This record gives sequence, structure tokens and C-alpha cells, in this order.
Amino acid sequence: MIKKFDHIGIMTNALQRSVEFYTDVLGFSILRKIEMDEFSAVFIEKGGSIIELMGFKEFSKRPEGIELKIGSIPLNDHISFSVDDIETTATEFKEKGVVFELEPIQLEGGTKLASFKDPNGVLIELIEHPQ
Repeated sequence: MIKKFDHIGIMTNALQRSVEFYTDVLGFSILRKIEMDEFSAVFIEKGGSIIELMGFKEFSKRPEGIELKIGSIPLNDHISFSVDDIETTATEFKEKGVVFELEPIQLEGGTKLASFKDPNGVLIELIEHPQ
């Protein structure tokens, strides 16, 4: 079951400008960065609250009409919740009628992800961090 709120993901039109706003103006600190060929993400934190700012390197804005994915992981604005056991949680949610967009997968380093949408189309991500 859900333990706590983990982070909110925001797709940006200008990643560096967004990072500067959240750090310089709002006082967040950079936790970590993820760099890929065409995509970057910066995790920022303040008072235990984490935001994942995401952006494309070659585009000045989010591409229209394109399903955003890296491999099988959907990229979108999202809310993420920490769970103790992602497989058990996914099973419990499926019993309540939840249809997963991304079945539980394990990433390098042991982190596990799964995702589904709420009734309004908001992407909900479940994350199990390695212990």
C-alpha cells in the first residue's frame, strides 16, 4: 500500500530556466540529475518535498501529439507515491479496478516503477526504492 507522497513530475518547456526558478527564487536544492540522449530530468528538494523537472534537450517546447516515453516508461506530468512492495500494491489496486499503463518494472539500481491514470487522466506513479 502507499507509504507516502514521493514526488511530483513537471514537464517543462525550458528545463534550465525552471531549475533556476525553483532553486534561486523558491529555495529548492538540486538532489540529482538524469541525463539521456534527448531528455534530462532534475530532481529538486525543499523540506522533504521533491519535484522532478523534466525537459527535452533539442526542443524548445513539448512535442504535440507525441506519446512521451523513454523505453516503456511514460513521461508526463505525474504524481509519485512511495510503496513498500510494488507488486503487492499493484495487485491490491487491480482488485479495485485500476488498469496499469506501466506494469511494475525494475530499473538499474533496484528502483521499481509502475503507473496508472486517475479518473481525470493524471498519471500516478508508484515507486519502490531499494532498501
